[in-house]
Amino acid sequence: MGFTPRSGTQLITGNHYFNGDTENDGVRRGGIVFTQPNCRAAITGNYIDNNFIEWTNESEANPAFTTGLFFGGLTVTGNHFVCINVSPSFNFIVVKPYGPGHFLHGLSVVSNVFRTFVGNINRIEAVDTTYANLDFGRMRQVTFTLNVYHGINDKVFNPCYLSHTQNTASSQWVANTAPQLPFQGRARYIESVTADGPLTTGGGQAVNQLPWADNNFGADLRSVRFVFDQPLKGTIRYVARMDNPT
Repeated sequence: MGFTPRSGTQLITGNHYFNGDTENDGVRRGGIVFTQPNCRAAITGNYIDNNFIEWTNESEANPAFTTGLFFGGLTVTGNHFVCINVSPSFNFIVVKPYGPGHFLHGLSVVSNVFRTFVGNINRIEAVDTTYANLDFGRMRQVTFTLNVYHGINDKVFNPCYLSHTQNTASSQWVANTAPQLPFQGRARYIESVTADGPLTTGGGQAVNQLPWADNNFGADLRSVRFVFDQPLKGTIRYVARMDNPT
């Protein structure tokens, strides 16, 4: 059972949204469906049970983005998301643009619990590309943090704390951020990088050096290239983002 907020500021608090779960790998529907991109909504303290949040711009007469409102103004905080007997492709948060050029600018998914029963799902979030995809080069102010995941194969974070181990000495280390960034976004920003233990040359000599980062690297722009001034090996930890945080 759900509803479709259309205009005005929406405060959706303390509800239980339930969809049937009697069919194995059955189809689940949107329990909360937004039909405007800039929805100005806070979804807080709800029990979202066998359904999902669907965010579209289907009410726009001209759905392609040129200027005007983007997908933004949504906070999802302190909710419990549960599903049972669903397909692994099920997602709890689905963005569905009805035209090209759209991007996220203002989405916070913080301190929620995501749990599955009787089988895992791959991810909690996805873009429904039936009509168009998002522009991943324009993402801004997207936060996924302090969430709890049970039965989710690919847990997502933004900012995302990652590590890379280089076993063979090289002056260029290529690290892949997928699949940990939300919506499998690009590695747009590297906030920090530090060595986890000593970095050494091929001969084993410890070197005190940090690399510079080349973000948006690779064919899919989801990798980061770390560049040193000499071949080294070891482990680094780094913080990546799929958005511009400012």
